[in-house]
Amino acid sequence: MEDFPLDSELSAATRMNQVVEHGILLAPDQYMWLHRRFKTRPEGEPSLY
Repeated sequence: MEDFPLDSELSAATRMNQVVEHGILLAPDQYMWLHRRFKTRPEGEPSLY
């Protein structure tokens, strides 16, 4: 990862989030495929995954 800040945890986390966001914006359909949006289901309902 280029331009990775080592001065603070906040700066490092911000930079990592920017890199992840950039990847998602390049292929949002692939991100949504991995994202488990409906983790919680009503009692008795089967898992969607």
